[in-house]
Amino acid sequence: MARYLITRIPNMAPSLLTLGLLALILSYNQHNVAAANTHHVLTSRQSNNTTLSPFFTSISDYVDSITDELSSINTEIHSNPELGYEEVKAHDLLSSFMEEQDGWTVTRSVGNISTAFMAVFEGSGEGPVVGFNAEYDALPELGHACGHNLIATASLGGALAAAEVMRTENLAGKIILFGTPAEESLGGKVKMLEAGVFKDANISVSLISHPTSSGDSPYMITTSTDRVDVEYYGKEAHAAAGPWEGINAQDGLLLANSALSYMRQQMRPSDRVHGFISSAGSRINVISAKASGSYQIRANDEAQLTNLTERVENCFKAGALATGAELNFTIRPYGYANHVTNDLLAASYATYFKEQGGELQPAEIDKLKDPSGSTDQGNLSHEWPSISPYFQITNEDGSVPATGPHTALFEVAAGSRPAFEKSIVVAKSLAGVAVDVLTVDGLLEQIQEEFEKSRMPELRRRRRV
Repeated sequence: MARYLITRIPNMAPSLLTLGLLALILSYNQHNVAAANTHHVLTSRQSNNTTLSPFFTSISDYVDSITDELSSINTEIHSNPELGYEEVKAHDLLSSFMEEQDGWTVTRSVGNISTAFMAVFEGSGEGPVVGFNAEYDALPELGHACGHNLIATASLGGALAAAEVMRTENLAGKIILFGTPAEESLGGKVKMLEAGVFKDANISVSLISHPTSSGDSPYMITTSTDRVDVEYYGKEAHAAAGPWEGINAQDGLLLANSALSYMRQQMRPSDRVHGFISSAGSRINVISAKASGSYQIRANDEAQLTNLTERVENCFKAGALATGAELNFTIRPYGYANHVTNDLLAASYATYFKEQGGELQPAEIDKLKDPSGSTDQGNLSHEWPSISPYFQITNEDGSVPATGPHTALFEVAAGSRPAFEKSIVVAKSLAGVAVDVLTVDGLLEQIQEEFEKSRMPELRRRRRV
């Protein structure tokens, strides 16, 4: 009889909350009302009859004044790619720079994570706490093919500009720049979340951005994802003289892989299961006693991922049942939740991005695009209001890279001057959002009200086990 050993590595992420897609909750008219309310609040405090913050000129001028420093940091990170939890140079570069800035308090290696940091600027008293997240890890063999150097630059510039407005206008609250390592599959933000870094900082909102080869958008719509490792254990036997004496672990894994292929016909268009076989025997005339592989499972949201993961697990159980092999099915810790964008934060971002010449689709259309990719910022978006706008980057000649993130062509574009200049536009836009949260009467309460209304019950798969 087949034996199953189904294990789960303790999930180190804290309780996460499930959200339905906002596009299914907010109708076209409801979104317009929310956006209109935001612009009304913004307009009501203006003295120049614009819908912009009266502080945006100061934001823009300040970011322009530190462009050389930001460019140097951006180039240094891009030129020295480091893998997750190994970002020693980037950690030191950013931490040292922030330690030189007036009024900032820097803590290195927060959450007992050697390459994470936190830089805090305190205002004149109690008030909103705006968190900016900087990423700086790279990909194996591809360097900064996801453009994390640009993410770090945009968050760094945005945090510094927002803090400068706090200083000059004597505003209450805090600006915090978090150095968040290991976004690429290792769940740096999830590990920081589990360590209580963000909760202890008492953040009100969480801001970040991400480069892309597609269009600009305040809405990052991603999938929930888990990764699993599978191992089959059988029994060796001579493949010609006595194959009936063996239990073929390789066949168990191949059967499961085939079952996954058949299952895809009944999967939702947004569901994804992909992976590789890492080992399946070493001698041609011996029945394989061990076979292993790793797979990633993606779905629109946490509830859908739970269902899909159960179906995937059954495929692997089928391989064990058919061959008599023992199965070890292990879900890795630090799975990623789908990212949920806060509409009011997105509306604020859109105001400042478009003021600088950016073009965006109407929100009610933009929000209907299919989810793509996964990020650990999604986990934070289930705990606090969040945005992670996409911004399109180009090569030196102004052309859009022919391929998207995680490709060699995108890595080249991520190091271009036009890409850096686009990150400066994003930095100013994020700073505008932060200052709105700090200064617009009632805006944070509206943001939190929207966030609370969209929260859904936690799922068991995200709890400690």
